Amino acid sequence: MRNDKSKDIQTVGVSRCSLPSLRGRGGLGVRFLLIFLLLINFGIKGYWKMKPYSFGSELKEVRETCHKKGFSEDYCVLVDFSRPSGEDRMAIIDLNTSSVLDTGPCAHGRGKGNSAWKPNFSNKKGSRCSSLGHFKIAEKSYSATVGLRFALDGLDPTNDNARRRNILIHSSKYVGIMHHITSYLPLTDASWGCFTTSSAMLKKIEDICDKSKNPILLYAYK
Repeated sequence: MRNDKSKDIQTVGVSRCSLPSLRGRGGLGVRFLLIFLLLINFGIKGYWKMKPYSFGSELKEVRETCHKKGFSEDYCVLVDFSRPSGEDRMAIIDLNTSSVLDTGPCAHGRGKGNSAWKPNFSNKKGSRCSSLGHFKIAEKSYSATVGLRFALDGLDPTNDNARRRNILIHSSKYVGIMHHITSYLPLTDASWGCFTTSSAMLKKIEDICDKSKNPILLYAYK
């Protein structure tokens, strides 16, 4: 009987000792996977950092719209939805020199059909999706939920519900932090169709709006 008990104790001891080694191997695999994913993520970020903000026919169209409709012919804001949300998707453009003054992240809506990698667009109220087209950056205000914000008036059939949908330009701490970590911002309530950026980028937009005598045009395209 003593021998059987001793065998049982030894068996239990071996099984207990073997568990940490299995867990250790599993933990090592998880660590390698996380490192691998981080390397891929930073590789993607590096690619987009080196890829310049490009605009061609968009700028010509913006200039024509600004001239015809009385917008500022000095500055505009472009949002290129073909770029990742955590990278330089939003840009302030000097129309006199055709140069990029500042860039920043811009989250897209979290409505049906959206993913972190690919936005879905809609002008429908309640869709929680982003919209494309020309927008007038309208009045500045403050709210308890998002702080500084700019109202938007949609000028095209693709976005003429912007005011009714309460589509704004505002900032989010989440976007401000996460765009340093990942190129593709996970979908959250940071945007239900609003152009949600970092506080630093919003401040730069405020600066050009404050010093411009005419309203600033925002043009969103893909």
